[in-house]
Amino acid sequence: MLVVNFAAGKQADLLPRSLSRICRPQRPAPSLLLAFLLPAILLASGCGGDDSNSTLSSTPTPALTVTATASSTASPTPTPTPTSAASVINFSPAVVTLNNPTTKNPITSPAAGHLAAAPIAVTVDLTAYDSKGNILLPSVANPMHVQVYGAPNGVITPIDTLITSGTTVNFTYNGGFFPHSIELVAWIDDPSGGAALGTTLVVQQNRPSCTYGTITYDADVIATVPSPIHVNAVVGVDNPTTADVAAFTIDTGSLGVVVPKSELGPDVHGPGAPGLKFYDSSGLIFTGNYYLAPVSVELRDHTIVQTNPILVLAVDGVHCDPHHKGCVLPSNSKLHYLGVGFDRNSTGSGDLFDSPSENAFLELTDAQNGTDINQGYILSTGGVMLGVTAANSSGFKLITLDPNSTVPGDWNPEPGCYQFTTLAGSPQFCGNLLLDVGIDEMFIDLSSHKRPAGSFDSTGRVPSRVGMNILAGSKSSPAMSYDFTVVQPPTTPVGSAPVYVQWVNHSQIFVNTGRLPLVSFNYLYSGQCGQVGFQSVGN
Repeated sequence: MLVVNFAAGKQADLLPRSLSRICRPQRPAPSLLLAFLLPAILLASGCGGDDSNSTLSSTPTPALTVTATASSTASPTPTPTPTSAASVINFSPAVVTLNNPTTKNPITSPAAGHLAAAPIAVTVDLTAYDSKGNILLPSVANPMHVQVYGAPNGVITPIDTLITSGTTVNFTYNGGFFPHSIELVAWIDDPSGGAALGTTLVVQQNRPSCTYGTITYDADVIATVPSPIHVNAVVGVDNPTTADVAAFTIDTGSLGVVVPKSELGPDVHGPGAPGLKFYDSSGLIFTGNYYLAPVSVELRDHTIVQTNPILVLAVDGVHCDPHHKGCVLPSNSKLHYLGVGFDRNSTGSGDLFDSPSENAFLELTDAQNGTDINQGYILSTGGVMLGVTAANSSGFKLITLDPNSTVPGDWNPEPGCYQFTTLAGSPQFCGNLLLDVGIDEMFIDLSSHKRPAGSFDSTGRVPSRVGMNILAGSKSSPAMSYDFTVVQPPTTPVGSAPVYVQWVNHSQIFVNTGRLPLVSFNYLYSGQCGQVGFQSVGN
């Protein structure tokens, strides 16, 4: 198994890179917590080998997805026994799927949308675990809170429930249209301290036609391409002001909000389960606990847009993977990250960011419960636009994504190719593509014995002066296509060229472009519609 070590990333400003890089084999970590959690995280983030493909190298356990029916049998009340879970709430079904209409009919029902069928009952069983891994049963003195976010008014009732006995919650779905996935959140206090937390989604059984929103939010971008993209945000404050915010790095190559524990606001539930984030190219491991908290983003006009409560990781420790030769500990653990990618999920113990419900940019809310906001965003050299409308999506060449077969509500990566235009025969390799704004280098996957002559050097990088082409979408009509000449440090790249191109020995063909394509193309992602789009800056 090839193991590639990279020099540490930019330690001074704590930009640790995304999870979708070269991955190392599982190995022990420098503490008891890390020794327990790190192998699971490496596996969960696709690190079963040296795989930078956006598709997980290990096959995750599929989430249980069922179609809700009018008759449901409640699960028996569990007997409190020790388990391996701690401070979490598990849902059964793991994700609720509703038989939804695919279009809204404003004539027959302007408020709730076209009704697909008679109202149906939906039963969800919730099992909570305390910090010792014992089942935690709700009571009148310590109820379990269950809330529904992002549903049109009246489509799902009730939206706020207290469970004081048993482990089930009952909802009524009126059969109406809902434009995007709905978040289901639960928490219960742990008498020994902290809380058990859980989030999941209510998703559509039938893929509706794409409905763009009517609301957008122009984020206050304080740094942009070719540098990392920074916005101002704060975590855990219900009514923040601009004085509360700090700079967060946007990353489309990972999922989940990471914030220093010392900067977590007061309006949170937790601490929940211990967790960590591992960033392979720097070798850094950030540790802390999960909380349930709103995330607020400052806009260009200095107002604030806020999310529904989502799981966030509040970190108070940073460690080096002892087998990463280039890792250098930073002076503190103040990491501010907004991981907003898709197909970036993990299913291992210690990394609870395994659902689109943990993507802050897809959980924005407003007076309409966020139903008028198309869950998505546009990135460009000019800024970050939250929400996709017919107007701001005009001019984009769109790629329709396939549903993710293992993570309901999420999408598979877009197709893409890389080509060596100056090598004999101009060899081209097509598979999947990721535009990852968390890094400025490029990674390309291919089995080492298939690499064309002249495309690699002794360090496993593409040599300088080799010409390359990258395209996204179909070969016959790509949504994005650009050419560049490869450079290596210390040469400064030009245009959309990365700082270097690194080979990855993996059988699945994949290209992680890094963020430099944003020099030439605007980028659109709609989690609601399952679309990726590119717009040439010249157009």
